[in-house]
Amino acid sequence: MKYRTLRSLGAAAAISFIIWPCVSLAQTASPAQVAAGERVYSDYCSNCHGEGLRNTSGGVTFDLRRLRSEDHDRFVSAVLDGKRQMPPWRGALDVEQIESIWAYIRATVDR
Repeated sequence: MKYRTLRSLGAAAAISFIIWPCVSLAQTASPAQVAAGERVYSDYCSNCHGEGLRNTSGGVTFDLRRLRSEDHDRFVSAVLDGKRQMPPWRGALDVEQIESIWAYIRATVDR
């Protein structure tokens, strides 16, 4: 019984260690980074994903409001390498711009 409790506590600590950076990223995004992300999103993403994250494509493009904080790596990969009908943005957007878009998405979705 003692071993099982210690194992459960260890698993909980490991999960917390993994999740904490995702949670803290959304909490540490500055208003300036969110505003920059809104501008980049408007310039590069809104034509397909909708103004203000309001996807009106009827399911043709992915609704970015469905992304959860733990989807950060998946988001970055899709932006850099493309996915399905979405073209890759590697070379067009730098990491700072991609992170600002992520900050904008998180700030909008996590309100």
